[in-house]
Amino acid sequence: MHDWSPEKASLSRHGTLLTANATPSRNAAELKSILGNSNARLKPGASIVPVGALSSAESTSLEQAKPRARVEVDVIPETNIFVQGGYINGTIKIRIRPRSRTESEVLISDGKIRVVGFECIQNEKERHTFYQQSVSLADASPSAELLFDAPPDNEGFYAAKEGVHVLPFSMYLVLEGGEGTPKGTISPHSGIAIRYIVMISVKVREVETDRRSIAHFYRDCEVWPRLNPSAMLSPAAQPIRGSAAKSLLMGGSGKVGLTASLHRIYWVAGQQGCVKVRIINKSKKTIKNLTLTLLRSTVAYKPNPHLDVEGSDEHDADACQTSTVQKQVAECVLEMGQRDHTRGHATAKGWWAGVRPEETSEFCHFLSIPSDAITIPRARLLEIAYNLRVTISAGPIASNIHVVLPIRIINFLSIDPPPSFP
Repeated sequence: MHDWSPEKASLSRHGTLLTANATPSRNAAELKSILGNSNARLKPGASIVPVGALSSAESTSLEQAKPRARVEVDVIPETNIFVQGGYINGTIKIRIRPRSRTESEVLISDGKIRVVGFECIQNEKERHTFYQQSVSLADASPSAELLFDAPPDNEGFYAAKEGVHVLPFSMYLVLEGGEGTPKGTISPHSGIAIRYIVMISVKVREVETDRRSIAHFYRDCEVWPRLNPSAMLSPAAQPIRGSAAKSLLMGGSGKVGLTASLHRIYWVAGQQGCVKVRIINKSKKTIKNLTLTLLRSTVAYKPNPHLDVEGSDEHDADACQTSTVQKQVAECVLEMGQRDHTRGHATAKGWWAGVRPEETSEFCHFLSIPSDAITIPRARLLEIAYNLRVTISAGPIASNIHVVLPIRIINFLSIDPPPSFP
């Protein structure tokens, strides 16, 4: 049995690569350490300072950042897309490098598989973990016991067999009870992103020196929430409706009224969104165009410690600088075609005949929702919302009338996940 040492104390206090309920600054610092730089390369000598440490001297080193790691790990999932309520299956590789004459025997402990979801702003300068789930290697892979030469010591460390070990594993993504909820992923834009990683980690201890470290490795993946299709696709109790009315330039004193409505709030990325439109034309002009526009609003909440309440140790989520970027991501223009009774023809050009003065028209039109669109509620650093703008016009020089309807977009995988078995 070994005496107390800084490395031993640090590892027992830290116990994990990502501290539960950590402060935002610590959470970001831990993510930065384990993710590496933009090329996923670890800084030489990279380490993590444990909770309660008085100085960086008590930090726990990362094994993969050493010039010649004694223990190397890898995780290879069967796929990169997962949904709550399903399984992550794959293999774990653990390499115990044979020791040289001057090196100590190594022991390993606490193998763990994690799935971590985190949001990023400012091109990943700011990060925040909103989802995490983990399972011990022993529970995920019954073959894990083949790694060991002897029973564990009183700290739970095992003497590891030298060589390369390939272990199948299966990890269930719980529907309830995890830390946070997955949100799905988004393509990086406006300096923001939502990422997920699946990671393997093991604790390492050198017998003679009692030095401690953590070996880890991760791969990027996607995790989507599991949603009830009946609840998501059912009509709303009341239609989502917007109305506006105004006079048109050179259209006389009469007004044009526009009412647009959606029969539900949730829509699936990649589908045709249906909008019901009612136009009451009391002007002297003909309504000739209808435009459906999908607008994406990306809001970034950059933390600003200077705005925190004085004397408080907790960071206020509202103490931030907010920036909003709005972008048009889809559009559909419906133009007036010919009226009926087109002389000498069996049909007219275009299905919509516009709305003439003193007419009332009620009809539906469709907009293709981009396949990569997804509504992201705010966790800490960002949120993404969508609105549908419905615009009508009597011509290029006439004023427009529009209404805006909020919509929420989900991914098809959330309501129809692929089959998944342990």
